[in-house]
Amino acid sequence: MEEAQKRAREAEANYPRISLTPDIVYGVLASEIAAQRGEAAASASTYLDLAKRTRDPRFAQRSAEFALFTGQLPLALDALKLWTDTEPASDAAREQLLIATLRAGKLDRAAPLIDEILAKEPARAPALFVQLARLAQSQTDKLGTYKLVRPIAARFPDLPEARFAVIAIAAEVNDDAEVERQFDRLATLAPRWDLPVAWQTDRLNRKDSKAALAFLKKELARRPDASMELKIAYPRLLLSQKQYPEARAAFDALLAANPGQRDLQYACGLMAFQMKDLIAARKHLEGALESGHPEQDFLRYTLGQVAEEAHDPKTARRWYDAVGAGPRYLAAQARLAVLDAEEGRIDAAVARLDNLGASDQERTQVTLLQSQLAREAKRYELANAVLTRALKARPASPELLFERGLVADMRGNGADAERDLRAYLKLKPDEPLGLNALGYTLATRTTRYAEAQALIDKALKAMPDNPMILDSMGWLLFRMGKPDAALKYLFRAYSAVEDPEIAAHYGEVLWSLGQRDKATEVLDKAIGANPNHEVLRDVARRLLKRP
Repeated sequence: MEEAQKRAREAEANYPRISLTPDIVYGVLASEIAAQRGEAAASASTYLDLAKRTRDPRFAQRSAEFALFTGQLPLALDALKLWTDTEPASDAAREQLLIATLRAGKLDRAAPLIDEILAKEPARAPALFVQLARLAQSQTDKLGTYKLVRPIAARFPDLPEARFAVIAIAAEVNDDAEVERQFDRLATLAPRWDLPVAWQTDRLNRKDSKAALAFLKKELARRPDASMELKIAYPRLLLSQKQYPEARAAFDALLAANPGQRDLQYACGLMAFQMKDLIAARKHLEGALESGHPEQDFLRYTLGQVAEEAHDPKTARRWYDAVGAGPRYLAAQARLAVLDAEEGRIDAAVARLDNLGASDQERTQVTLLQSQLAREAKRYELANAVLTRALKARPASPELLFERGLVADMRGNGADAERDLRAYLKLKPDEPLGLNALGYTLATRTTRYAEAQALIDKALKAMPDNPMILDSMGWLLFRMGKPDAALKYLFRAYSAVEDPEIAAHYGEVLWSLGQRDKATEVLDKAIGANPNHEVLRDVARRLLKRP
Protein backbone atom coordinates (compact mmCIF):
# COMPACT_ATOMS: atom_id res chain seq x y z
CA MET A 1 0.00 0.00 0.00
CA GLU A 2 2.83 2.40 0.91
CA GLU A 3 4.62 1.66 -2.38
CA ALA A 4 1.42 2.38 -4.33
CA GLN A 5 0.91 5.64 -2.48
CA LYS A 6 4.52 6.59 -3.15
CA ARG A 7 4.05 5.97 -6.89
CA ALA A 8 0.85 7.99 -6.89
CA ARG A 9 2.65 10.94 -5.24
CA GLU A 10 5.53 10.68 -7.73
CA ALA A 11 3.11 10.60 -10.66
CA GLU A 12 1.23 13.60 -9.35
CA ALA A 13 4.47 15.51 -8.94
CA ASN A 14 5.29 14.87 -12.59
CA TYR A 15 1.95 16.06 -13.93
CA PRO A 16 2.28 19.25 -15.98
CA ARG A 17 1.36 22.51 -14.31
CA ILE A 18 -1.40 23.95 -16.45
CA SER A 19 -3.67 26.91 -16.03
CA LEU A 20 -7.35 26.10 -15.90
CA THR A 21 -8.41 28.28 -18.79
CA PRO A 22 -12.11 28.65 -19.56
CA ASP A 23 -11.88 26.37 -22.61
CA ILE A 24 -10.25 23.59 -20.53
CA VAL A 25 -12.84 23.88 -17.76
CA TYR A 26 -15.65 23.97 -20.32
CA GLY A 27 -14.21 20.95 -22.17
CA VAL A 28 -14.01 18.86 -18.98
CA LEU A 29 -17.51 19.80 -17.81
CA ALA A 30 -19.05 19.33 -21.25
CA SER A 31 -17.40 15.91 -21.63
CA GLU A 32 -18.54 14.64 -18.25
CA ILE A 33 -22.09 15.88 -18.75
CA ALA A 34 -22.20 14.35 -22.25
CA ALA A 35 -21.02 11.01 -20.85
CA GLN A 36 -23.75 11.07 -18.20
CA ARG A 37 -26.27 11.63 -20.99
CA GLY A 38 -25.06 8.64 -22.98
CA GLU A 39 -22.81 10.57 -25.40
CA ALA A 40 -19.46 9.25 -24.20
CA ALA A 41 -18.17 8.92 -27.78
CA ALA A 42 -17.97 12.72 -28.11
CA SER A 43 -16.38 12.93 -24.64
CA ALA A 44 -13.51 10.70 -25.79
CA SER A 45 -12.66 13.05 -28.68
CA THR A 46 -12.84 16.16 -26.50
CA TYR A 47 -10.57 14.69 -23.84
CA LEU A 48 -8.05 13.55 -26.48
CA ASP A 49 -7.93 17.08 -27.86
CA LEU A 50 -7.32 18.43 -24.34
CA ALA A 51 -4.59 15.83 -23.76
CA LYS A 52 -2.78 16.79 -26.97
CA ARG A 53 -2.90 20.48 -26.08
CA THR A 54 -1.84 20.13 -22.44
CA ARG A 55 0.23 16.91 -22.50
CA ASP A 56 -1.58 15.96 -19.30
CA PRO A 57 -1.75 12.14 -18.94
CA ARG A 58 -4.97 12.37 -16.91
CA PHE A 59 -6.83 13.73 -19.92
CA ALA A 60 -5.34 10.99 -22.12
CA GLN A 61 -6.41 8.34 -19.61
CA ARG A 62 -9.96 9.70 -19.49
CA SER A 63 -10.12 9.82 -23.28
CA ALA A 64 -8.99 6.19 -23.48
CA GLU A 65 -11.61 5.12 -20.94
CA PHE A 66 -14.44 6.72 -22.90
CA ALA A 67 -13.10 5.47 -26.24
CA LEU A 68 -12.84 1.87 -25.03
CA PHE A 69 -16.29 2.08 -23.45
CA THR A 70 -17.83 3.26 -26.73
CA GLY A 71 -15.85 0.85 -28.94
CA GLN A 72 -13.70 3.51 -30.65
CA LEU A 73 -10.57 1.38 -30.85
CA PRO A 74 -8.45 3.63 -33.13
CA LEU A 75 -9.16 6.65 -30.93
CA ALA A 76 -8.40 4.56 -27.84
CA LEU A 77 -5.04 3.57 -29.30
CA ASP A 78 -4.16 7.22 -29.91
CA ALA A 79 -5.16 8.15 -26.37
CA LEU A 80 -3.29 5.24 -24.80
CA LYS A 81 -0.16 5.99 -26.80
CA LEU A 82 -0.31 9.59 -25.60
CA TRP A 83 -0.90 8.40 -22.03
CA THR A 84 2.23 6.20 -22.11
CA ASP A 85 4.26 9.02 -23.71
CA THR A 86 3.22 11.56 -21.08
CA GLU A 87 3.39 9.15 -18.12
CA PRO A 88 6.08 6.58 -19.02
CA ALA A 89 6.16 5.16 -15.49
CA SER A 90 2.51 4.02 -15.64
CA ASP A 91 2.18 0.26 -15.79
CA ALA A 92 -1.58 0.59 -16.23
CA ALA A 93 -1.13 2.76 -19.33
CA ARG A 94 1.29 0.31 -20.90
CA GLU A 95 -0.87 -2.74 -20.18
CA GLN A 96 -4.02 -1.13 -21.52
CA LEU A 97 -2.14 -0.06 -24.62
CA LEU A 98 -0.98 -3.64 -25.13
CA ILE A 99 -4.52 -5.01 -24.75
CA ALA A 100 -5.94 -2.44 -27.15
CA THR A 101 -3.12 -3.10 -29.62
CA LEU A 102 -3.83 -6.83 -29.56
CA ARG A 103 -7.56 -6.22 -29.96
CA ALA A 104 -6.81 -4.09 -32.99
CA GLY A 105 -4.65 -6.88 -34.45
CA LYS A 106 -1.56 -4.64 -34.64
CA LEU A 107 0.90 -7.40 -33.82
CA ASP A 108 3.97 -5.43 -34.99
CA ARG A 109 3.27 -2.91 -32.24
CA ALA A 110 2.45 -5.55 -29.61
CA ALA A 111 5.81 -7.35 -29.48
CA PRO A 112 7.91 -4.39 -28.23
CA LEU A 113 5.23 -3.54 -25.66
CA ILE A 114 5.31 -7.08 -24.30
CA ASP A 115 9.12 -7.03 -24.15
CA GLU A 116 9.06 -3.66 -22.41
CA ILE A 117 6.56 -4.82 -19.76
CA LEU A 118 8.42 -8.07 -19.09
CA ALA A 119 11.82 -6.35 -18.93
CA LYS A 120 10.63 -3.66 -16.55
CA GLU A 121 8.59 -5.88 -14.25
CA PRO A 122 9.06 -9.66 -14.76
CA ALA A 123 6.67 -10.37 -11.89
CA ARG A 124 3.81 -9.26 -14.12
CA ALA A 125 4.47 -12.10 -16.56
CA PRO A 126 1.73 -14.43 -15.18
CA ALA A 127 -0.99 -11.81 -15.54
CA LEU A 128 0.30 -10.81 -18.97
CA PHE A 129 0.22 -14.36 -20.33
CA VAL A 130 -3.30 -14.96 -18.96
CA GLN A 131 -4.37 -11.79 -20.74
CA LEU A 132 -2.79 -13.04 -23.96
CA ALA A 133 -4.71 -16.31 -23.58
CA ARG A 134 -7.98 -14.47 -23.12
CA LEU A 135 -7.37 -12.31 -26.19
CA ALA A 136 -6.36 -15.21 -28.45
CA GLN A 137 -9.87 -15.84 -29.78
CA SER A 138 -10.40 -12.23 -30.84
CA GLN A 139 -7.28 -12.05 -33.04
CA THR A 140 -7.85 -11.80 -36.76
CA ASP A 141 -4.30 -12.86 -37.68
CA LYS A 142 -4.25 -16.01 -35.60
CA LEU A 143 -1.13 -17.49 -37.20
CA GLY A 144 0.70 -14.19 -36.70
CA THR A 145 -0.37 -14.18 -33.04
CA TYR A 146 0.89 -17.73 -32.66
CA LYS A 147 4.27 -16.76 -34.09
CA LEU A 148 4.39 -13.76 -31.78
CA VAL A 149 3.54 -15.53 -28.53
CA ARG A 150 5.41 -18.83 -28.82
CA PRO A 151 8.96 -17.42 -28.66
CA ILE A 152 8.01 -15.08 -25.80
CA ALA A 153 6.44 -17.95 -23.85
CA ALA A 154 9.50 -20.10 -24.52
CA ARG A 155 11.52 -17.70 -22.35
CA PHE A 156 9.38 -18.83 -19.40
CA PRO A 157 9.46 -22.65 -19.67
CA ASP A 158 8.34 -23.26 -16.10
CA LEU A 159 5.60 -20.61 -15.95
CA PRO A 160 2.13 -22.22 -16.06
CA GLU A 161 0.51 -19.05 -17.41
CA ALA A 162 2.91 -19.06 -20.36
CA ARG A 163 1.87 -22.61 -21.17
CA PHE A 164 -1.79 -21.54 -21.02
CA ALA A 165 -1.14 -18.68 -23.46
CA VAL A 166 0.41 -21.12 -25.93
CA ILE A 167 -2.52 -23.52 -25.47
CA ALA A 168 -5.08 -20.82 -26.19
CA ILE A 169 -3.36 -19.60 -29.32
CA ALA A 170 -2.41 -23.08 -30.58
CA ALA A 171 -6.08 -24.02 -30.29
CA GLU A 172 -7.01 -21.09 -32.53
CA VAL A 173 -4.76 -22.43 -35.33
CA ASN A 174 -5.88 -26.04 -34.71
CA ASP A 175 -2.45 -27.21 -33.56
CA ASP A 176 -3.95 -29.96 -31.41
CA ALA A 177 -0.61 -31.69 -30.91
CA GLU A 178 0.86 -28.55 -29.33
CA VAL A 179 -2.24 -28.13 -27.15
CA GLU A 180 -1.81 -31.70 -25.88
CA ARG A 181 1.92 -31.20 -25.25
CA GLN A 182 1.29 -28.07 -23.24
CA PHE A 183 -1.40 -29.76 -21.15
CA ASP A 184 1.02 -32.61 -20.43
CA ARG A 185 3.48 -30.01 -19.17
CA LEU A 186 0.82 -28.17 -17.15
CA ALA A 187 -0.21 -31.38 -15.39
CA THR A 188 3.29 -31.42 -13.86
CA LEU A 189 3.80 -27.68 -13.41
CA ALA A 190 0.40 -26.74 -11.99
CA PRO A 191 -1.72 -29.80 -11.13
CA ARG A 192 -4.03 -27.69 -8.96
CA TRP A 193 -4.63 -24.88 -11.46
CA ASP A 194 -8.13 -25.38 -12.87
CA LEU A 195 -8.45 -22.49 -15.31
CA PRO A 196 -6.78 -24.04 -18.39
CA VAL A 197 -8.65 -27.34 -17.90
CA ALA A 198 -11.99 -25.60 -17.47
CA TRP A 199 -11.25 -23.38 -20.48
CA GLN A 200 -10.41 -26.34 -22.74
CA THR A 201 -13.39 -28.36 -21.50
CA ASP A 202 -15.73 -25.51 -22.36
CA ARG A 203 -14.07 -25.01 -25.76
CA LEU A 204 -14.36 -28.70 -26.66
CA ASN A 205 -17.91 -28.96 -25.36
CA ARG A 206 -19.07 -26.32 -27.82
CA LYS A 207 -17.86 -28.53 -30.67
CA ASP A 208 -17.83 -32.13 -29.47
CA SER A 209 -19.28 -33.03 -26.08
CA LYS A 210 -17.76 -36.52 -26.16
CA ALA A 211 -14.30 -35.04 -26.69
CA ALA A 212 -14.91 -32.67 -23.77
CA LEU A 213 -15.84 -35.58 -21.51
CA ALA A 214 -12.80 -37.63 -22.54
CA PHE A 215 -10.48 -34.65 -22.03
CA LEU A 216 -11.85 -33.77 -18.60
CA LYS A 217 -11.78 -37.39 -17.45
CA LYS A 218 -8.13 -37.65 -18.48
CA GLU A 219 -7.14 -34.40 -16.76
CA LEU A 220 -8.95 -35.28 -13.53
CA ALA A 221 -7.23 -38.66 -13.44
CA ARG A 222 -3.82 -36.96 -13.32
CA ARG A 223 -4.98 -34.10 -11.08
CA PRO A 224 -6.12 -35.80 -7.86
CA ASP A 225 -5.88 -32.51 -6.00
CA ALA A 226 -8.04 -30.57 -8.44
CA SER A 227 -10.68 -28.34 -6.90
CA MET A 228 -14.10 -29.70 -6.06
CA GLU A 229 -15.59 -27.31 -8.61
CA LEU A 230 -13.57 -28.92 -11.41
CA LYS A 231 -14.37 -32.42 -10.17
CA ILE A 232 -18.09 -31.64 -10.11
CA ALA A 233 -17.83 -30.34 -13.68
CA TYR A 234 -17.49 -33.95 -14.91
CA PRO A 235 -20.86 -35.31 -13.71
CA ARG A 236 -22.46 -32.00 -14.68
CA LEU A 237 -21.16 -32.52 -18.21
CA LEU A 238 -22.67 -36.01 -18.17
CA LEU A 239 -25.95 -34.46 -17.06
CA SER A 240 -25.91 -31.98 -19.93
CA GLN A 241 -25.63 -34.95 -22.29
CA LYS A 242 -28.56 -36.70 -20.55
CA GLN A 243 -26.33 -39.54 -19.36
CA TYR A 244 -28.25 -39.72 -16.09
CA PRO A 245 -27.11 -43.09 -14.67
CA GLU A 246 -23.48 -42.22 -15.43
CA ALA A 247 -23.87 -38.75 -13.91
CA ARG A 248 -25.41 -40.19 -10.77
CA ALA A 249 -22.64 -42.77 -10.44
CA ALA A 250 -20.03 -40.02 -10.81
CA PHE A 251 -21.71 -37.84 -8.19
CA ASP A 252 -22.02 -40.81 -5.81
CA ALA A 253 -18.33 -41.67 -6.28
CA LEU A 254 -17.35 -38.09 -5.46
CA LEU A 255 -19.52 -38.11 -2.35
CA ALA A 256 -18.02 -41.43 -1.23
CA ALA A 257 -14.56 -39.85 -1.52
CA ASN A 258 -15.73 -36.63 0.17
CA PRO A 259 -18.36 -37.63 2.74
CA GLY A 260 -20.37 -34.78 4.19
CA GLN A 261 -19.51 -32.36 1.36
CA ARG A 262 -22.73 -30.37 1.17
CA ASP A 263 -22.67 -29.52 -2.56
CA LEU A 264 -22.22 -33.20 -3.37
CA GLN A 265 -24.99 -34.21 -0.97
CA TYR A 266 -27.22 -31.66 -2.70
CA ALA A 267 -26.35 -32.93 -6.19
CA CYS A 268 -26.66 -36.61 -5.22
CA GLY A 269 -30.01 -35.93 -3.60
CA LEU A 270 -31.42 -34.20 -6.66
CA MET A 271 -30.10 -36.94 -8.95
CA ALA A 272 -31.62 -39.66 -6.77
CA PHE A 273 -34.96 -37.83 -6.74
CA GLN A 274 -34.91 -37.47 -10.52
CA MET A 275 -34.28 -41.19 -10.83
CA LYS A 276 -37.08 -42.02 -8.33
CA ASP A 277 -34.72 -43.42 -5.69
CA LEU A 278 -36.66 -41.76 -2.89
CA ILE A 279 -34.77 -43.33 0.01
CA ALA A 280 -31.39 -42.09 -1.28
CA ALA A 281 -32.88 -38.73 -2.22
CA ARG A 282 -34.19 -38.17 1.29
CA LYS A 283 -30.90 -39.24 2.89
CA HIS A 284 -28.71 -36.95 0.75
CA LEU A 285 -31.05 -33.95 0.80
CA GLU A 286 -31.43 -34.11 4.57
CA GLY A 287 -27.64 -34.39 4.82
CA ALA A 288 -27.20 -31.27 2.70
CA LEU A 289 -29.72 -29.45 4.88
CA GLU A 290 -27.94 -30.46 8.09
CA SER A 291 -24.57 -29.50 6.55
CA GLY A 292 -25.77 -25.94 6.10
CA HIS A 293 -26.21 -25.84 2.33
CA PRO A 294 -27.30 -22.28 1.42
CA GLU A 295 -30.40 -23.47 -0.48
CA GLN A 296 -32.22 -24.32 2.74
CA ASP A 297 -35.77 -23.60 1.60
CA PHE A 298 -35.28 -25.27 -1.77
CA LEU A 299 -34.09 -28.38 0.08
CA ARG A 300 -37.13 -28.30 2.38
CA TYR A 301 -39.43 -27.88 -0.60
CA THR A 302 -37.77 -30.74 -2.48
CA LEU A 303 -37.96 -32.97 0.58
CA GLY A 304 -41.68 -32.21 0.63
CA GLN A 305 -41.89 -33.40 -2.98
CA VAL A 306 -39.93 -36.54 -2.09
CA ALA A 307 -42.40 -37.27 0.71
CA GLU A 308 -45.36 -36.76 -1.63
CA GLU A 309 -43.83 -39.18 -4.13
CA ALA A 310 -43.48 -41.66 -1.26
CA HIS A 311 -47.20 -41.19 -0.45
CA ASP A 312 -46.39 -39.67 2.92
CA PRO A 313 -48.50 -36.48 3.04
CA LYS A 314 -47.90 -35.95 6.76
CA THR A 315 -44.13 -35.66 6.25
CA ALA A 316 -44.66 -33.61 3.09
CA ARG A 317 -46.72 -31.13 5.10
CA ARG A 318 -43.98 -30.87 7.71
CA TRP A 319 -41.41 -29.94 5.09
CA TYR A 320 -43.65 -27.50 3.24
CA ASP A 321 -44.62 -25.83 6.51
CA ALA A 322 -40.91 -25.33 7.25
CA VAL A 323 -40.34 -23.26 4.08
CA GLY A 324 -39.91 -19.66 5.15
CA ALA A 325 -40.70 -16.34 3.50
CA GLY A 326 -38.82 -16.09 0.23
CA PRO A 327 -38.84 -17.39 -3.34
CA ARG A 328 -40.04 -20.91 -2.37
CA TYR A 329 -42.80 -19.88 0.01
CA LEU A 330 -45.57 -19.54 -2.58
CA ALA A 331 -44.76 -22.89 -4.18
CA ALA A 332 -44.78 -24.57 -0.76
CA GLN A 333 -48.16 -23.05 0.13
CA ALA A 334 -49.51 -24.19 -3.24
CA ARG A 335 -48.47 -27.78 -2.50
CA LEU A 336 -50.07 -27.54 0.96
CA ALA A 337 -53.28 -26.34 -0.70
CA VAL A 338 -53.19 -29.34 -3.06
CA LEU A 339 -52.77 -31.65 -0.05
CA ASP A 340 -55.73 -29.93 1.63
CA ALA A 341 -57.82 -30.53 -1.49
CA GLU A 342 -56.77 -34.18 -1.72
CA GLU A 343 -58.06 -34.60 1.83
CA GLY A 344 -61.40 -33.13 0.77
CA ARG A 345 -60.90 -29.78 2.54
CA ILE A 346 -61.53 -27.57 -0.49
CA ASP A 347 -62.56 -24.47 1.44
CA ALA A 348 -59.38 -24.67 3.51
CA ALA A 349 -57.30 -25.17 0.37
CA VAL A 350 -58.78 -22.10 -1.31
CA ALA A 351 -58.54 -20.00 1.86
CA ARG A 352 -54.87 -20.94 2.35
CA LEU A 353 -54.02 -19.28 -0.96
CA ASP A 354 -55.99 -16.07 -0.39
CA ASN A 355 -53.90 -12.89 -0.59
CA LEU A 356 -50.74 -14.72 -1.69
CA GLY A 357 -48.56 -13.49 -4.55
CA ALA A 358 -46.24 -10.50 -4.72
CA SER A 359 -47.10 -9.43 -8.28
CA ASP A 360 -50.16 -9.41 -10.54
CA GLN A 361 -48.75 -12.38 -12.41
CA GLU A 362 -48.25 -14.39 -9.21
CA ARG A 363 -51.69 -13.42 -7.90
CA THR A 364 -53.23 -14.56 -11.19
CA GLN A 365 -51.46 -17.92 -10.98
CA VAL A 366 -52.69 -18.33 -7.40
CA THR A 367 -56.29 -17.60 -8.45
CA LEU A 368 -56.05 -20.10 -11.30
CA LEU A 369 -54.85 -22.76 -8.85
CA GLN A 370 -57.72 -21.96 -6.49
CA SER A 371 -60.17 -22.33 -9.36
CA GLN A 372 -58.58 -25.57 -10.51
CA LEU A 373 -58.80 -27.11 -7.04
CA ALA A 374 -62.43 -26.04 -6.69
CA ARG A 375 -63.58 -27.27 -10.11
CA GLU A 376 -61.73 -30.59 -9.77
CA ALA A 377 -63.84 -31.08 -6.66
CA LYS A 378 -66.90 -30.06 -8.72
CA ARG A 379 -67.29 -26.94 -6.57
CA TYR A 380 -68.05 -24.81 -9.61
CA GLU A 381 -69.80 -22.03 -7.71
CA LEU A 382 -66.76 -21.63 -5.44
CA ALA A 383 -64.44 -21.51 -8.49
CA ASN A 384 -66.69 -18.88 -10.08
CA ALA A 385 -66.70 -16.79 -6.88
CA VAL A 386 -62.89 -16.89 -6.61
CA LEU A 387 -62.48 -15.86 -10.25
CA THR A 388 -65.10 -13.11 -10.05
CA ARG A 389 -63.42 -11.61 -7.00
CA ALA A 390 -60.03 -11.66 -8.74
CA LEU A 391 -61.46 -10.12 -11.91
CA LYS A 392 -62.73 -7.14 -9.94
CA ALA A 393 -59.10 -6.40 -9.09
CA ARG A 394 -57.71 -7.37 -12.52
CA PRO A 395 -60.57 -7.01 -15.03
CA ALA A 396 -58.33 -7.17 -18.09
CA SER A 397 -56.66 -10.47 -17.18
CA PRO A 398 -57.11 -12.80 -20.18
CA GLU A 399 -56.11 -15.86 -18.13
CA LEU A 400 -58.82 -15.23 -15.55
CA LEU A 401 -61.47 -14.52 -18.20
CA PHE A 402 -60.59 -17.73 -20.01
CA GLU A 403 -60.76 -19.79 -16.81
CA ARG A 404 -64.08 -18.27 -15.75
CA GLY A 405 -65.46 -19.00 -19.21
CA LEU A 406 -64.52 -22.68 -18.81
CA VAL A 407 -66.02 -22.77 -15.32
CA ALA A 408 -69.24 -21.19 -16.61
CA ASP A 409 -69.49 -23.92 -19.23
CA MET A 410 -69.03 -26.55 -16.51
CA ARG A 411 -71.82 -24.85 -14.55
CA GLY A 412 -74.03 -25.27 -17.62
CA ASN A 413 -74.21 -21.51 -18.15
CA GLY A 414 -73.52 -21.08 -21.84
CA ALA A 415 -74.35 -17.37 -21.88
CA ASP A 416 -71.76 -16.54 -19.18
CA ALA A 417 -69.20 -18.79 -20.85
CA GLU A 418 -69.74 -17.04 -24.18
CA ARG A 419 -69.47 -13.60 -22.54
CA ASP A 420 -66.14 -14.35 -20.88
CA LEU A 421 -64.62 -16.13 -23.85
CA ARG A 422 -65.55 -13.25 -26.15
CA ALA A 423 -63.96 -10.82 -23.68
CA TYR A 424 -60.87 -13.05 -23.72
CA LEU A 425 -60.73 -12.98 -27.53
CA LYS A 426 -60.93 -9.19 -27.54
CA LEU A 427 -57.66 -9.22 -25.61
CA LYS A 428 -56.17 -12.13 -27.60
CA PRO A 429 -58.07 -12.23 -30.89
CA ASP A 430 -56.01 -14.91 -32.65
CA GLU A 431 -55.32 -17.23 -29.72
CA PRO A 432 -56.16 -20.75 -31.02
CA LEU A 433 -57.21 -22.19 -27.66
CA GLY A 434 -59.54 -19.26 -27.04
CA LEU A 435 -61.09 -19.65 -30.49
CA ASN A 436 -61.50 -23.35 -29.86
CA ALA A 437 -63.06 -22.85 -26.42
CA LEU A 438 -65.67 -20.44 -27.73
CA GLY A 439 -66.33 -22.63 -30.77
CA TYR A 440 -66.79 -25.69 -28.57
CA THR A 441 -69.13 -23.81 -26.23
CA LEU A 442 -71.27 -22.69 -29.16
CA ALA A 443 -71.27 -26.20 -30.61
CA THR A 444 -72.32 -27.73 -27.27
CA ARG A 445 -74.64 -25.09 -25.81
CA THR A 446 -76.27 -23.61 -28.95
CA THR A 447 -77.24 -24.47 -32.51
CA ARG A 448 -75.09 -21.68 -34.00
CA TYR A 449 -73.02 -24.26 -35.77
CA ALA A 450 -71.79 -22.08 -38.65
CA GLU A 451 -70.29 -19.57 -36.21
CA ALA A 452 -68.79 -22.39 -34.14
CA GLN A 453 -67.25 -23.95 -37.25
CA ALA A 454 -65.64 -20.66 -38.32
CA LEU A 455 -63.99 -20.32 -34.92
CA ILE A 456 -62.78 -23.93 -34.75
CA ASP A 457 -61.57 -23.81 -38.37
CA LYS A 458 -59.43 -20.79 -37.54
CA ALA A 459 -58.05 -22.52 -34.46
CA LEU A 460 -57.31 -25.68 -36.43
CA LYS A 461 -55.38 -23.77 -39.09
CA ALA A 462 -53.13 -22.39 -36.38
CA MET A 463 -52.71 -25.73 -34.56
CA PRO A 464 -53.64 -28.51 -37.01
CA ASP A 465 -52.52 -31.38 -34.78
CA ASN A 466 -53.89 -30.19 -31.46
CA PRO A 467 -56.04 -33.07 -30.13
CA MET A 468 -58.42 -30.79 -28.22
CA ILE A 469 -59.18 -28.74 -31.32
CA LEU A 470 -59.56 -31.91 -33.40
CA ASP A 471 -62.01 -33.16 -30.77
CA SER A 472 -64.01 -29.91 -30.98
CA MET A 473 -64.29 -30.19 -34.75
CA GLY A 474 -65.32 -33.84 -34.52
CA TRP A 475 -67.95 -33.10 -31.89
CA LEU A 476 -69.28 -30.13 -33.86
CA LEU A 477 -69.64 -32.25 -37.03
CA PHE A 478 -71.45 -34.93 -35.03
CA ARG A 479 -73.84 -32.30 -33.66
CA MET A 480 -74.40 -31.15 -37.24
CA GLY A 481 -75.46 -34.68 -38.25
CA LYS A 482 -72.20 -35.65 -39.99
CA PRO A 483 -70.91 -38.65 -37.99
CA ASP A 484 -68.70 -40.04 -40.78
CA ALA A 485 -66.83 -36.74 -41.10
CA ALA A 486 -66.75 -36.43 -37.30
CA LEU A 487 -65.15 -39.86 -36.88
CA LYS A 488 -62.02 -38.87 -38.82
CA TYR A 489 -61.28 -35.96 -36.50
CA LEU A 490 -62.12 -37.88 -33.33
CA PHE A 491 -59.94 -40.82 -34.36
CA ARG A 492 -56.99 -38.44 -34.82
CA ALA A 493 -57.68 -36.75 -31.48
CA TYR A 494 -58.00 -40.04 -29.57
CA SER A 495 -54.88 -41.47 -31.24
CA ALA A 496 -52.92 -38.46 -30.04
CA VAL A 497 -54.15 -38.49 -26.44
CA GLU A 498 -56.60 -40.78 -24.65
CA ASP A 499 -58.32 -37.93 -22.84
CA PRO A 500 -61.58 -39.00 -21.13
CA GLU A 501 -63.76 -36.38 -22.83
CA ILE A 502 -62.28 -37.20 -26.24
CA ALA A 503 -62.94 -40.89 -25.49
CA ALA A 504 -66.55 -40.08 -24.61
CA HIS A 505 -67.08 -38.23 -27.91
CA TYR A 506 -65.24 -40.89 -29.92
CA GLY A 507 -67.23 -43.70 -28.28
CA GLU A 508 -70.54 -41.94 -28.90
CA VAL A 509 -69.79 -41.39 -32.60
CA LEU A 510 -68.63 -45.02 -33.02
CA TRP A 511 -71.87 -46.17 -31.38
CA SER A 512 -73.96 -43.99 -33.68
CA LEU A 513 -72.25 -45.56 -36.70
CA GLY A 514 -73.03 -49.08 -35.51
CA GLN A 515 -69.49 -49.87 -34.35
CA ARG A 516 -70.74 -50.84 -30.90
CA ASP A 517 -68.02 -53.31 -29.95
CA LYS A 518 -65.34 -50.73 -30.70
CA ALA A 519 -67.33 -48.05 -28.87
CA THR A 520 -67.69 -50.27 -25.80
CA GLU A 521 -63.96 -51.04 -25.84
CA VAL A 522 -63.05 -47.34 -25.97
CA LEU A 523 -65.52 -46.35 -23.27
CA ASP A 524 -64.64 -49.23 -20.93
CA LYS A 525 -60.95 -48.38 -21.15
CA ALA A 526 -61.59 -44.69 -20.48
CA ILE A 527 -63.94 -45.38 -17.54
CA GLY A 528 -61.39 -47.77 -16.03
CA ALA A 529 -58.83 -44.95 -16.02
CA ASN A 530 -61.30 -42.17 -15.10
CA PRO A 531 -64.17 -43.74 -13.11
CA ASN A 532 -65.54 -40.42 -11.84
CA HIS A 533 -65.49 -38.43 -15.07
CA GLU A 534 -68.97 -36.95 -15.49
CA VAL A 535 -69.10 -36.89 -19.30
CA LEU A 536 -67.92 -40.50 -19.51
CA ARG A 537 -70.39 -41.67 -16.91
CA ASP A 538 -73.23 -39.91 -18.75
CA VAL A 539 -72.30 -41.63 -22.02
CA ALA A 540 -72.04 -45.02 -20.26
CA ARG A 541 -75.49 -44.58 -18.71
CA ARG A 542 -77.09 -43.58 -22.02
CA LEU A 543 -75.37 -46.04 -24.35
CA LEU A 544 -74.20 -48.93 -22.23
CA LYS A 545 -77.14 -48.71 -19.80
CA ARG A 546 -74.81 -48.69 -16.81
CA PRO A 547 -75.60 -46.98 -13.50
